[in-house]
Amino acid sequence: MDFVAIDFETANEKRDSACSLGIAVVRNNKIVDVKYWLIKPYEMRFEPMNVWIHGIVEEDVKNEPHMNELWHDIKLYLENNFVIAHNASFDMSVLRNTLDAYGIAYPEFDYSCTMVMAKNYYTEFENYKLNTIARHLGIEFKHHHAGEDAEAAAKILIKICEELNVYTVEDLNSKLNLRIGKMYKGGYSSAGSLTSNSRKKRIKKNSIEAIIIEDIKENPFLNKTVVFTGPLESLSRIEATQKVINVGGIVGSSVTKKTNYLVAGICNLEKLSFDKKSSKLRKAEMLIEKGQEIHIISEEEFLNILLSE
Repeated sequence: MDFVAIDFETANEKRDSACSLGIAVVRNNKIVDVKYWLIKPYEMRFEPMNVWIHGIVEEDVKNEPHMNELWHDIKLYLENNFVIAHNASFDMSVLRNTLDAYGIAYPEFDYSCTMVMAKNYYTEFENYKLNTIARHLGIEFKHHHAGEDAEAAAKILIKICEELNVYTVEDLNSKLNLRIGKMYKGGYSSAGSLTSNSRKKRIKKNSIEAIIIEDIKENPFLNKTVVFTGPLESLSRIEATQKVINVGGIVGSSVTKKTNYLVAGICNLEKLSFDKKSSKLRKAEMLIEKGQEIHIISEEEFLNILLSE
C-alpha cells in the first residue's frame, strides 16, 4: 500500500505553533523516504512543557523558515495522497491551524489514524501510545523527534497491512472498520472508528488503591517517598502512583526534604534552562545543592527500579 505518515511537534499550547514536522513516504509497504524540518513557529513562544517533551528551544529554530516558506515543498507530499498519523486528530489540527494562521488553503487528501487502527486490531496492549505499540512490535525510535515518530507510525501501519494481507485503503477500511477522514479546500471531516472499542478496562480517575501486599519483595522504593514531575510516556500518573504503592513506597505531591526520588517524565534535561524547568525539578536541584539526598531519575530508570529485586 502507498501512503504518507506525518508527525508535528508544537512550541506551545496553540495548535498553530508547529516547530517541527516529520514525513515518512511509503510505497508498496516500503519506506522510501523520510523528511524532517525544523520550523520557526507563527508565534515565537516556547512553553516549558513543550520543551520538556521534545527538547526543541527558540535557539534551534530562530533561523529556520516559517511554514509559509516551506509549504510548497511540504504540500507535494500530502496532496492527493493517503496520509496517516498517530493520534491524527492532533496532527491534522496542527496542520489546519498553522495553515489558517498564514491564510494558506488546505490541501486535498484522505487520512486516518494509526492509534485508532491499533485499538481496533491489537487487543492485548496496555495502552495505545506510539511508544507502547512500537515497543510491542519491536520498533526502535527516538520518541518526540518528528521524523522518527512519523517513521514509527509508518512501520506500525506496514506491520498491520502485512498481518492483514492488505494492499489498498479500501481493504484497510473494511477490515478495521475505519472512518476515513478528509481534508479539502475550505474544510475537513474527521477520521475515526466505526467500531466502539470497549474491550479494554481502563483505570478510573482517582482510583488509587491502598493495597497491602504480603511478602513484598525488597525494592528500592520500599518506604521511600517518590514524586513525579512532567508527563509520563508508558503509563498514566495514576498507574505509576499505584505501582509505587504496590511495592511499599510513598507518593508525594511536592518536593520536600522527605523526598527520596523525583521521577522526571518526558524531558531533555540537557536542553532545559533553569526557567524552563518545573518547580519540582528546580526545588529538587536546590535541595541537592544543599546536601539533600534526592535521586532525579528518568521514567525508564523508574520502571527498571520497579522490576528490581
